[in-house]
Amino acid sequence: MPDPATKPGINRFLKIGIPLLVSALAIWLVLRQLDFGSVGDAFQQLSPGSIALIVLCFALGALLRSLVCWIILGGKLNFANVFWAMNLGYLLNTILPLRLGEFGRAAFLTEKERHRVSYLEVLASIVAERLLDLLVGFSYLLFCLFFLIENDILNRIAGIGILALVLSIVLIFYSTRNRETVVRWLDQRFNRSDFMKNKVIPRLEQLLTGFQYFTKPGRFLLAFLLLAVSWAFSMLEYLILQGNILPNAEWWWPMLVNTASAFVNALPSAPGGLGVFEAGTVGSYALVGVEKAPALAIALVVHSVQIVIPAILGVIALILSGQSLGSLIDKATKIRQKEELQS
Repeated sequence: MPDPATKPGINRFLKIGIPLLVSALAIWLVLRQLDFGSVGDAFQQLSPGSIALIVLCFALGALLRSLVCWIILGGKLNFANVFWAMNLGYLLNTILPLRLGEFGRAAFLTEKERHRVSYLEVLASIVAERLLDLLVGFSYLLFCLFFLIENDILNRIAGIGILALVLSIVLIFYSTRNRETVVRWLDQRFNRSDFMKNKVIPRLEQLLTGFQYFTKPGRFLLAFLLLAVSWAFSMLEYLILQGNILPNAEWWWPMLVNTASAFVNALPSAPGGLGVFEAGTVGSYALVGVEKAPALAIALVVHSVQIVIPAILGVIALILSGQSLGSLIDKATKIRQKEELQS
């Protein structure tokens, strides 16, 4: 049997070492055979007005995203607190590994809205928002593959994906409306599996709890549409940059690049998706024949805005809350460790 004392070291490598290796590989792929002069030329084509428009698009998208979080929590919390908590979570995810920002965000919002919402309720809403976000991004990607790219194989894959998406939404509605029945059936069906009972089923129950507000289709549709518009603002950022840097760009490229790079950015990586986001954007543009240098310039501008603006707003949130960054990190770390022990 392996020495139990070595397990913490192995776990630490798996959770921190591998993401760092993924980011290092992504950075190497982006930088190899790169014409740095061409990257500089691409940056010179940007105007202050275009940068301002990109920041505005990001801000509007962030407001809509925080509105979705507020809706998922039933609209019973202060919208400003939900907005600040979301940006604080982004700030922590930028500087910390292991997605600790989600736990810090939940801790912040629970303290600000004491006696109105529980920590588990907030965490469940965050998980639900992430899944809904995934459904929206997947929908955009499938639309792009099915209607805008003339490739029979990709069209078939997209058709299967659309069917899977519809079935997933139906399953979510059924499971949410019958949460207790579904959880009870799973407990009976897998009563001999410690893995299912201690890890999978509790996580599923938490997710379904987060989706309780969506038991009515109209509410689900509203949140889905708001997130879709938020994604559209992100795509508009790429469209603005394409207008400055790429002379013969197609209008639908941002739909492909934004969604594909977002999914690539979900891979385990260094804090802030360092390297992985750039690799996803450059690789996506390569699929439509765009060279590496201008694609990297676009990726660096978009990623910088995604990091800098939430960081500024996150710092403001800290000041307004009267907490220090260290204390919030400590709370997020302890909550994460408690979650891991319980699972």
